[in-house]
Formats: sequence, structure tokens, C-alpha cells
Amino acid sequence: MFLCLFLSLIVCGHAQDIESRLPPREPDISSLVEELVALKQELREETLSLREEAVGMQRESLSLREEVLSLRRESFQMQKEMFDLVKSQRDQTSNSSGGKDICSEVLKEVQELKSVRSDSSQCEVQLPLVQTKLEKLLKVVDVMRSEVRLISQQKLTWQNSTHTQYQTDFIVDGVYSLSHGFASDNPFQHTANNHPNNVVIVDLGAIFKIHTVKLWNRLDCCKENHIGVEVYAGETLLGTITSQDNLFNFPVLDTVYASKVHLKNRNRGFMMFIELQVFGTGPFAEDEIF
Repeated sequence: MFLCLFLSLIVCGHAQDIESRLPPREPDISSLVEELVALKQELREETLSLREEAVGMQRESLSLREEVLSLRRESFQMQKEMFDLVKSQRDQTSNSSGGKDICSEVLKEVQELKSVRSDSSQCEVQLPLVQTKLEKLLKVVDVMRSEVRLISQQKLTWQNSTHTQYQTDFIVDGVYSLSHGFASDNPFQHTANNHPNNVVIVDLGAIFKIHTVKLWNRLDCCKENHIGVEVYAGETLLGTITSQDNLFNFPVLDTVYASKVHLKNRNRGFMMFIELQVFGTGPFAEDEIF
């Protein structure tokens, strides 16, 4: 029995030693990418939710202002009516019971006036608190919107022609590398018409301040087709491809707001890009653009 126990300990020790010498497992890149995409989507939804809450609080603040003004007008009107009532009864002759009725009515009017003034004071106290909370919430939203980040991944896309299965969605799928593999490794979009004015459009979903645009070129062939392709943010031309590089950067030198980014090839030739990346801040409302 002791011999069996001794042999079991030796076998377990060898197993642990062998396991410790094995190379560490590499992390699952695809799962990390999926988690990153999920986190970015969650951040975008939280930003939109905070913005909607800020707008709702702003509306509530305006409603409170209107209520305060309405209560003040009502208070002034009741005070005027009370003074008119006292003045109308001043010169009239009345018996003791009539005098008591008038005094009772005046006292009732005074109590109502005090009640209105109390409600007005409560609204005035609550209004600064609501405004303070709204300002803090807007600051949080502004900080989140001010971060320069990738704003094009998994957005809606369109191209004026499509070659077989090479859909335009591949240009924003987040799959890109410097591998020279074919479509299975680096899927790319592919227009079908070898004619001038091929167009690819990425809809950002809202108005953003554009910081830079990156284009990942197809690596295995056909780079010459992209010479002359123009890159636009809205109606603003950011630049034109003039070489056969693997990666193109188009930084925005001026202030440019846009809800769409598109590529246009005025020359004859297909467009076949692995990825289009747009970096910027936002989203912004139309009245926030300056």
C-alpha cells in the first residue's frame, strides 16, 4: 500500500513538472476583438443615453422656470384682486355681520396668497439644484464626446456596384492586417464596374468632428487601380491617393464635421480596400457645430 502511494506521488510530480515546461497558451485574438467591439458599442450606447438624459433634464429645468413665472403671475393677480376687494368695500356701510364676512373673505384671500408664494419659493429652491445636476451631467457627456476614437467600425455602408461576394461591409468589419493572404485572411470590398466614378460610402450614423481617415490597401495585387481615388468627409475633400502604399493616412487640417465619409474614383478601375477607418469626436447636434 505504501509502495502504491509512493509511486502515485512520483507520477503526479512528473506531470506537474511537464505541465510547467509547456509554452504558455496564446490569447484568443478573435475573442479579444469581439470583447473590444462590444465595449465600444456599450460606450456609444451609454453616451447616447447620457445625452438623452441631459436633454430631458434641460426640458425639466425649462418647465420649472415656466411654472415659477406662472406662480408669480398668479400671485400678483390675487394680490391685485384682494386690494380691489378691500377698496370696493371701504366706503360701503355695512352691519357687524357684513363686516365680519368681508374680513373673513380678506383673510381667506391672504392665506391663498401665502400658499402661492410658498409654492413659488419651493420651485425657486429646486431650480438651482436641477441646473447644477444638469451641468454636471453635460460635463460628463462632453468629456466622453471629446475623446478621439474609431467611429466607423460596423457602420452602414454602400457602393454603387458589387463584385460577386465582396460586399462593402468588409470595409468596416475591423478585420485588417499586413498579411498577404487572400480574402479569407483580409476580406475586402470590391466594386464590379471597371468604369469611372465608382463610389463607396460609410454612414457614421450622426454628425462627428473628423480627426483623420485611414485606408488599408489590398496587398496581393491591383494597387495601381487606386491611384486617383479621392477621400471625402461630407463635401470636404481630405486628399487623393497618389501612390501604391499599403496604408494611407488623411489627417484633417481644418475643422470638419460630417455624418458620411466616401471614396470616389474618377478614373477607370475597380476599388478594392481591406478597411476604411474614421477617427473623430462626437456625436454633435446641428446647433453645436461651429
